[in-house]
Amino acid sequence: MRRRVNRRQLLGGLLVAGAAGSIAGCGLVDPGPSVPAVAADPLEALVTEKQTMLDLYEATLAAHRDLAARITPLRDAHREHRDALLELLDARRRAALARATPPVPGPSTGTSAAPAVSGDPASALVALRQAERTASARSRSACLAVTGAGAGAGDAAGAAERVVVLGSICAAEASHEVALA
Repeated sequence: MRRRVNRRQLLGGLLVAGAAGSIAGCGLVDPGPSVPAVAADPLEALVTEKQTMLDLYEATLAAHRDLAARITPLRDAHREHRDALLELLDARRRAALARATPPVPGPSTGTSAAPAVSGDPASALVALRQAERTASARSRSACLAVTGAGAGAGDAAGAAERVVVLGSICAAEASHEVALA
């Protein structure tokens, strides 16, 4: 015996099937990502650190104009380092990093307060020297990671370029520490 399906049952079944398809299409049924996550590039952390160093130099310059001749070239070098590291990142990572990094605090942007700087110029230089020491150690670690595994580089030429840039940054930061002594 064959059972007949009335129009109401047919439309109800189509509605349920359509809703199930919509839910599955929205990812409510399958929580897995459709695009595999990409591991973070170790240079991203260095870009952020270079921006932090720039912020510290800017704040120190704002607090101690008399140190400008001594520390402006070092600040400018950190800007060059940040820009060189950004060039090594692919366009997608640069865009993501730009969205995640807040604007540089200071008089030109009118954003949040700059890093705290000692009122004593000698103490401010000590703080810069300590920050340079920390930055230098992190840059050395990144350089060693790239030479050991080509971290984040898609090919040998990309890894070699990273080593050259990171080696140059390491050398500059070592000289910064001496220049601030």
